[in-house]
Amino acid sequence: MNPLEHVLYFLSAQMERPYGYGTFHLICLVTVAAVTAALCLIFRKASAKTERVLLMSVWGLLITLEIYKQLVFAVHFEDTVYWKYRWDSFPFQFCSSPHYLLPLAALPKNERFRDVVRVFFASFSLFAGLAVMFYPDDVFSTYIGISFQTMIHHGAMVAIGVFLGGRLLNEGKMTLPRFLKAAAMFASLVLIALVFNLCAPAVTDMTFNMFFIGPHFPCQLVILDMIYVNVPYPLFLMIYTLGFIGVSFLVFCLQLVLRPAWYKSLRSRRNA
Repeated sequence: MNPLEHVLYFLSAQMERPYGYGTFHLICLVTVAAVTAALCLIFRKASAKTERVLLMSVWGLLITLEIYKQLVFAVHFEDTVYWKYRWDSFPFQFCSSPHYLLPLAALPKNERFRDVVRVFFASFSLFAGLAVMFYPDDVFSTYIGISFQTMIHHGAMVAIGVFLGGRLLNEGKMTLPRFLKAAAMFASLVLIALVFNLCAPAVTDMTFNMFFIGPHFPCQLVILDMIYVNVPYPLFLMIYTLGFIGVSFLVFCLQLVLRPAWYKSLRSRRNA
């Protein structure tokens, strides 16, 4: 083995696969809740520059962990060491969107565009992170590092979504027009994933199902897996897209209603 393979062998340590609401998962839930609360309290009134630095720091962490994940999945330690890329782990799932969009929430000088991306994180990305954090069985692995990676990744989606939601509310930017533009951004990602899925057979015969919407492999998402096998494919795509937009809109609306009420209650207790 070369030096890189020795490092990856060390980082490929395994354990019994965690399960939902077991000890490992509960510790992760408590940690994410604590980090989210601390983020909101400490950086709620931070400058725009500080927010940008924070978002790029999170992006750097997530990218580093994603590179680790890709390398661990690509190298195989059996009788001999060999490399074979796992196309099912290609990083363009819905939950991979922070890899591509966090820089767009931090770097552009165009504040209008940046605000749309921030709304995306406070609605679509927040929903995706919460869904995995509360139903994690499909993402846990026997690899110790990968189980930590997935909890950090999806936990960061929750923390950043809640944090940016509060910032947007304080700035008066959590608006319906921005959400509709964020929905168009999501639809664009779905379209890109669909193109990838249609082109994949020319590259690999392995499982390749970005956003779990490909016509060559069944959808594996809860509820949508039943819809996939019972309706025509075009109708499934429409239900998938509108369904995610609808649930993300519910997350968007809940923040508009619940968070101002929480802020009002907090101020009342402080003034009491």
